[in-house]
Amino acid sequence: MRIKTLLLLLVLAVWLPAVLGLGLLARSTYGREAQDAREDVERVARDLNTLVERELDKRVVMARTLAASPALADGDLQRFHAEATLATRNTQDWAIVVDRRRQQLNTQVPFEGYRAIERSPEAHFVTGDPAVYFSPRALVNGMPVLGAFAADLHVAPPRYNVAIAFAPAVVQAVVGAATLPEGSLASVIDQAQVIIARSRDPQKWVGKRASPYIRDLVHANAGVFLDSVTLDGVPSLTYIAKTNAYGWTVVLALPQSALLKAARRLTTQVVAASTLILLLSLAIALYGAHRLGAVVVALRQAATRLGDDEVPPLLRTGVVEADEVSLALHDAGVKAHEAARLLEQRVEEAVRRAEEAQARLLEGQKLEAIGRLTGGLAHDFNNLLQTISIGLQVLDRTLGDFPKRRTLQACIDASRKAAAVVRQMLAFGRRQASAPQAVDIKDFLLRHQELTERALGGRARLVAAIAQDAPLLFVDPAQLELTLLNLVFNARDAMPSGGTITIGMRPAEGCETATLPAGRYACLEVADAGIGMDDATRARAFDPYFTTKPIGAGSGLGLAQVRSFARESHGDAQIDSRPGEGTRVRLYLPVAAAAAVDAGRADAPRHVRDGMPALKILMVEDDVLISSVVVPALLEGGHQVTLRESADDAKALLETGAEFEIVFTDIMMPGTMNGIDLMAWCAEHRPNLALLAATGYSTRRPAAGVRILQKPYDMEQLVEGLREAMRGAAATSG
Repeated sequence: MRIKTLLLLLVLAVWLPAVLGLGLLARSTYGREAQDAREDVERVARDLNTLVERELDKRVVMARTLAASPALADGDLQRFHAEATLATRNTQDWAIVVDRRRQQLNTQVPFEGYRAIERSPEAHFVTGDPAVYFSPRALVNGMPVLGAFAADLHVAPPRYNVAIAFAPAVVQAVVGAATLPEGSLASVIDQAQVIIARSRDPQKWVGKRASPYIRDLVHANAGVFLDSVTLDGVPSLTYIAKTNAYGWTVVLALPQSALLKAARRLTTQVVAASTLILLLSLAIALYGAHRLGAVVVALRQAATRLGDDEVPPLLRTGVVEADEVSLALHDAGVKAHEAARLLEQRVEEAVRRAEEAQARLLEGQKLEAIGRLTGGLAHDFNNLLQTISIGLQVLDRTLGDFPKRRTLQACIDASRKAAAVVRQMLAFGRRQASAPQAVDIKDFLLRHQELTERALGGRARLVAAIAQDAPLLFVDPAQLELTLLNLVFNARDAMPSGGTITIGMRPAEGCETATLPAGRYACLEVADAGIGMDDATRARAFDPYFTTKPIGAGSGLGLAQVRSFARESHGDAQIDSRPGEGTRVRLYLPVAAAAAVDAGRADAPRHVRDGMPALKILMVEDDVLISSVVVPALLEGGHQVTLRESADDAKALLETGAEFEIVFTDIMMPGTMNGIDLMAWCAEHRPNLALLAATGYSTRRPAAGVRILQKPYDMEQLVEGLREAMRGAAATSG
């Protein structure tokens, strides 16, 4: 048998199963796509039906609530008009009251100018469960309207119906916001099979009745698929959802052309692929038969050259298998010549890596030795310092005033500074036991605000930028406090002319913590706009006792303690700095697990809202750090917060008539008024406002009955203060 014949038979043996497989794959794919389309249509219809039912539920609940009003039971329609107007004030809905013959009340019209309007005998009137009905023409505005009717159950049979009326555009908006399958049509049909909303040409079809066979299937309430033609003549696969509690349903139609389009696409792909495979296979077979003899000869020659320790040339025969054999022969020749050189390179690389590992080991041993030495010295010196400090304090208390008292006080201050240095040395030497627990950074910053402000000494401005989704940290609070103080001190010293220091926190990205143990991390960042660092300084910034400050201005242990704290917490620290562009120190710290959060729940702040209704709060605070932490926390709790930085600005805002429920103010404020003056003004001009004051120290006290919140406070104390202030205001007004 000739080689050409064998190749043609091989082509057919491969091509026929391939065509069959492609056909089966296309059929299976079409079946899956069709089933997916049906499931998608059913899911979207159910979801849309649920959304529509929620909108109806809102109105029905409001109608039932108003129907239970004592004013309606007493027949006091004027008082009921006021209640209904208040209930629908911030909505586009309105309320009506009807009896079997007349519309007695409509909140679209003032009560004094309204006269009862006769209703048609067929007008809707419910005596049992609430219902939602469509009317093509409202009695007052003449527009199409929907009404959620609820019976007045004060008497039997009911004397009135209360209806919450709303435009069909409300349901149309729900349909318009839904994500529908491409090309599909969604319609919302009420219990009378009237089209209430439609995703295509709603102006043309809203208010018209659905097709008869659609109405029959809606009555069956089966949730079925059927082949149908839409009102605008499009053949479709239609799904009718089960009716909701009000007898309404959603009809979702997917054009048949969308399903046939997938079938045509798959068929075209199968035919094209089969034809292409056949043509290419025949061409390759004919070409291979023509060249096969030459290919075999060339491969034999290449093998001979390889046996002679030469590198065979690469062949381009057009036959993949032959080219692969040629490539293998060529690679074997190249590898034989390159083996010695590659071996030498690998030996050199292994030596280099061993030297680098040795250098890292020596560096680690050096740092460990420094840490042990530092910790040991600090521990021994701490005992001596304790004796000196106690002795100086005893002298200070027993000697009273004497000429050298200033010298004694200087010694006491020096011992305190030495104690701070010892704490840093102990932290660097890891001689202090770490006690990690769940820490809320927002609450932490509030409790330590006065400490950080005193550390800055008015030379810089401290701002917090804590992300709303910032998690709880799992760290030692005492070491965290020392770390933040060290970073704030460094940032302050980097800005001799003053500036802004920003403390921020956010969830860490996965790429930032790839080298850390598996788990969740947060990024705590302290940034300044100071002089920055060059590359050489940044490379040594974390080294113990390395400092660029003048002698006596720094110990060189601050940043070493920062990195030691981060790594002891199973995290890490990084510095990003350029000369003249400021410095950012980032700490990647572990996030508290659920168990740690539960264990520390007694110390953790409760939710800012904590069961209270949402309040409209006017906050008066000139400290940016406090406001940048408190305002986002209150907003997260659902409250509305307006911030003013002085009592004068707050008074000006209140004079405009702006509506608030409570004023939360600091007492010590810049400007012509302080917090006490503002509260006195509120008591005289806005007596309905609840008042809450916060202070760290003040010689003046606010008026009796005003709730005082002592600084530093946490969010739990703030919540309790707001609650007590609102409770006191309610008791006073009552």
